[in-house]
Amino acid sequence: MRPLEPADPRTIGDRYRVLARIGSGGMGTVYFGRSPGGRAVAIKLVHAELAADAEFRERFRREAAAARTVGGGFTAAVLDADPDAAVPWLASEFLAAVPLDEAVRDGGALPPAAARTLAAGIAEALRAIHRAGIVHRDLKPANVLLTADGPRVIDFGIARALDAATITRPGDRAGSPGFMAPEQVAGAPAGPPADVFSFGSTLAYACTGAEPFGEGPWHAKMFRIESGAPRLGRIADEELRALVASCMDRDPARRPSAEELAEHLAAPPSPGWLPSQVTAEIRRRAAEAENPPPPRARRLRRPPPLPAAAAAAITLALGAGGAIIAWPSPGPDAAGAPPSAAPSQTVRTSRPSTRTLEFYVTGDVRLTSMTYTVNGRDTTLRNVRLPWRQVVQIPALPRQTKWRLRYKFPPGEVRWRVLVDGFGAASGMSSARGRPSIGDYDGTH
Repeated sequence: MRPLEPADPRTIGDRYRVLARIGSGGMGTVYFGRSPGGRAVAIKLVHAELAADAEFRERFRREAAAARTVGGGFTAAVLDADPDAAVPWLASEFLAAVPLDEAVRDGGALPPAAARTLAAGIAEALRAIHRAGIVHRDLKPANVLLTADGPRVIDFGIARALDAATITRPGDRAGSPGFMAPEQVAGAPAGPPADVFSFGSTLAYACTGAEPFGEGPWHAKMFRIESGAPRLGRIADEELRALVASCMDRDPARRPSAEELAEHLAAPPSPGWLPSQVTAEIRRRAAEAENPPPPRARRLRRPPPLPAAAAAAITLALGAGGAIIAWPSPGPDAAGAPPSAAPSQTVRTSRPSTRTLEFYVTGDVRLTSMTYTVNGRDTTLRNVRLPWRQVVQIPALPRQTKWRLRYKFPPGEVRWRVLVDGFGAASGMSSARGRPSIGDYDGTH
C-alpha cells in the first residue's frame, strides 16, 4: 500500500472511507478503504477519460451488475458500484494476497502440488463467472491473487466494460499479450473458450516461471500466439502438461469447458499450500491493512516576497490594528496544511500530472551493463548488482509512455518487471547457459 496523495478522495460514494492507495492500472486507481461497518474493501475509481465515455458507462453498468451475481469461493466478491457517479467506481472485498505474477517473478515457479491447487481454484472461479453469463477476457497472472485460503480471480466482467473504451483504438485488442487466445489476437469475438485458453497460459506460467509464447515485445508475442505453438516442455508434471495443452488448443471447440475443468480438478486447498515466502508476504500485507500508511501532507509553497510598497502598507496596517500574520517556517517548502486546506471529502475528477514507472530486476548474476529508456531518454549503468530498482516519474494518462530495458549478463537467470503506480505492467525472464547473453524488452503504457 501507498499513502494517499493530497488530491486523492477521502470518501467514495459517501459511505466508503478511503485509507490508502493500492495501485493503478489501465482502468483506474484502486484504493484501500472500509465500509461503514468496518469491512475492508478495495475500491476501483475509473480514470477520468473513461468516465466521459458514454459507451463505457453503459457497459460498466451492465457488467458491474452481472459481476455482483457471481458466487463461489474463488473470486473477490463485488460488493457495490455506482456507474452513474461523476467518476464511476466499484467496490469489492479486500484480500490480503500476493498476485500470481509477483509471486512467480520473486520466487520462481510454483511446486506441482501448489500448481494443482491453483488450477482447481481458478477453474472453480471460471465456472462461477461463466455461469453468471460473464466472459473475463483478461485472465492472466496479475488477475489471480494468492491467499492463504486458495487463489482468487479478480477483475472479471469489468474487462468487457473496459473493452468498450479500448477496442476502437487502432492496434488494440481486449486482453494481455502473452495470455490471449488466438481468436482475441485476430480480433474475433471471444467467448468462454478464450478464458479457458488464458487459464492454460496462466497455469503454464505458474508451472514454469515463463510465458508460454516466450518473452519480448508485445507484437512478437501476439505473432507467436497467432502462428505458433506454446512452449510447454518445461512443465515437469505430465498430467498438468497435458491439461494445459488441452486448454491451449488452437480450436476453441476442442478446449474443455470451465465446468469440465472444475469437475476434473475439484480439490479443496490444503493449509500451507503456498511456498513459505509467499505466505510470509501475505501475512505482512494483512498486518498492513490493519494499520495503513498515513496520507501524505499537503505541501505549501512559501509566498513570493511582497513589493516594497505593499510591504509598507501591511506594516502600517499592523501598526494600526495590532494583527499578526505568520507564514510557514523558512525554506522553499513547508509541510503541513492549515485547517482551511483540509483534504476533500468527496470524489474528485482531477488527476495527478505524473505517475510512476518502476523497473525492478532480480537474478542470480551481476549484469555486465544495463540501459533503461523512458520516452527516448537513455540511462546506462555498468556492473549492476541485483536486485536493482529504479523509479521514474512519467506523464499521467492519456499520454503514452514508451520504455525499453536492455541488459547484458553472464550465464545465469535474470527476471524483470515493470510497474506503473505499483501495478504490474509487464514482466519477463532471460536465461543463459555457457556464454553471456543479452535481454532486450520494450513496451508502451
